[in-house]
Amino acid sequence: MNYLLERVAYLKGLMDGLGVDDSTNEGKILIKIIDVLDDMVDEITELNASQVELEEYVQTIDEDLSNLEDKIYGYEDYDEDDDYSDNIQYIEVECPHCHDTVYFADDIFDFEDELLCPNCNEIIYDEDGTLKTDN
Repeated sequence: MNYLLERVAYLKGLMDGLGVDDSTNEGKILIKIIDVLDDMVDEITELNASQVELEEYVQTIDEDLSNLEDKIYGYEDYDEDDDYSDNIQYIEVECPHCHDTVYFADDIFDFEDELLCPNCNEIIYDEDGTLKTDN
């Protein structure tokens, strides 16, 4: 941006050095063109500052979203020495609707929600823990 400011300032100085004034039609046009160029540089400078601020804001939002995803989906950093996968037990269930075999973590059955098949999205177990069958 400084380069553009310097170039416009150079043109203003050149115009003053050449004695261009608004007494002629050409002088009036040149002065107005330099004024427009100066305004354009000011606008571009403001846009650039806004763009930098917006990029920083989006980066902050992206980092916050990444942290939320890590918390929600469990992608937290674990020590490599700890093996958390040994603590998870899986239960094999055949979906009564699509007859695919699906696996659920055993702690999913502790919740009082319906359990849906990830393949066909039909209810396998209802809120009461009753197995739903295709009738």
